[in-house]
Amino acid sequence: MQSKNFNDSAIYTLFSIIFDFLDGFCSRLIKIENLFGKELDSLADMISFGMVPSITVFFLLENKTPIPFIEYLSFLISIFSACRLAKFNITPYKNHIIGLTTPVNTLFFSSLSLIITNDIVSLINKKKIIYLIVMLFMIFLSCYLLVSQITMFSFNFKNLSWKKNKIRYIFLLISTFLLLTLQIIALPCIIIFYIITSIYFHRLKKNHIKT
Repeated sequence: MQSKNFNDSAIYTLFSIIFDFLDGFCSRLIKIENLFGKELDSLADMISFGMVPSITVFFLLENKTPIPFIEYLSFLISIFSACRLAKFNITPYKNHIIGLTTPVNTLFFSSLSLIITNDIVSLINKKKIIYLIVMLFMIFLSCYLLVSQITMFSFNFKNLSWKKNKIRYIFLLISTFLLLTLQIIALPCIIIFYIITSIYFHRLKKNHIKT
């Protein structure tokens, strides 16, 4: 798959995320919810944020590893994305986010595909085993996070108070700095930072409850 195809895929993914946000926003704005729309939304999400990251990773692995057919493991992402979407339909979380959302997961792999360009193909060819291990680790970690019970902090600002939104403000400031300095490389870094921050505060909250 050529880098141009990855660029086009990333652009369409960005549009999918925007329209997915607008869909939910408009639904809440006009206060219209129905089961048909809910299922249709999940079906659209399964294509945009379930199949797309799997296909992206498939082409990132294809002909770049010493083990034949290993690239088909990428479709585990689709399976776990489907499980997450089904789980969300049964038990929607209104005030917080449990596990990694499918749009964020897709954005991670789309941005990663833009970084892995022809400029480092020769390096991949020399370090195929390391490349394979890293990619497989990201696939399995992604699948785990999609269905995990880890509370991810949301970006719903109830007010502009620094005290109540300190984590969100700090995260946005750091993310902005990374985008200005690293540009496209910043995207997967920001998502990793978001996951690590969420896991830290999730553990901190659990320890606080225990004590």
